[in-house]
Amino acid sequence: MLINDLNIEDLYKEYKNYCLSIAYYLLGSMTDAEDIVQDTFLKIKEHEKIEKDITNLKAYINKMIVNRCMNELKSSRKKKESYIGTWLPEPILQEFNSEPLEKLIQADQLSYSYMVLMENLSPRERIAYVLSNALGLKHSEIADILKTTTVNSRKILSRAQIKMGRKSGKDLAVNLQKNYIEQFILALSNGDIQGVTHLLSNDVLFAADGGGNVRTAINIIEGKERVSALISGISKKFFFGKSATTALINNQYGIVVTEGQKITGVFCFDWNSSTRTIKKIFYVVAPNKLKYNPF
Repeated sequence: MLINDLNIEDLYKEYKNYCLSIAYYLLGSMTDAEDIVQDTFLKIKEHEKIEKDITNLKAYINKMIVNRCMNELKSSRKKKESYIGTWLPEPILQEFNSEPLEKLIQADQLSYSYMVLMENLSPRERIAYVLSNALGLKHSEIADILKTTTVNSRKILSRAQIKMGRKSGKDLAVNLQKNYIEQFILALSNGDIQGVTHLLSNDVLFAADGGGNVRTAINIIEGKERVSALISGISKKFFFGKSATTALINNQYGIVVTEGQKITGVFCFDWNSSTRTIKKIFYVVAPNKLKYNPF
């Protein structure tokens, strides 16, 4: 198959959502993912006049997307180091948004807590981890994309898996997640801090991302008492005149806070399945990470 035999517009329609899912997994930002995908197809269009033979079109596009994401991951590390507060991935609000992309991501999803954990990986480790766990590629395919040997690809993936850790036991059942989150919302609405506290693990962590534009906790808060006090303050300041709703976020239940027709915040959770308590709370209020408005 030659590049100049392809209809780029049809190619873009067919692979856009697939490419967006790869770029989102790798970057944790839908905004950056969109830029990467658009740039990739512009480059393919520029190559239309080149008589380059392609044996595997999907692999060819994969490699182009990953290469651009690799460059973005390397450059974004410095940006994140100077970021005000904690940098958190952009949440995907599946239940609110009917775009085909959300369905694709939902069908093959890494949970939000895993997206956060992937920030501890090097660019090559993250690429190997995503290509293996999200896309199910073989070591030979990963090695080809990373321009390394199969043996080295296995080593890179092994390091990534060690850093990510292995969950002991199963995740908390989805119906239980929803039930406990509804209890969480009800307790906040009624000012019942004890109702919130009993849902938290003793060593619970709270991380917030305001992007330097919205006032919130800059440092990670640890411990049931400190986190309960912080959530109490958030509910009084930021929930007034707003609605909190349970929603599917990155294939797990979380909370979407809205004011009128605008999303103002998103809560994502990581659960301790054995104690059925919340061990991590991720609170995203940075406006640029809430741009996928459902309304």
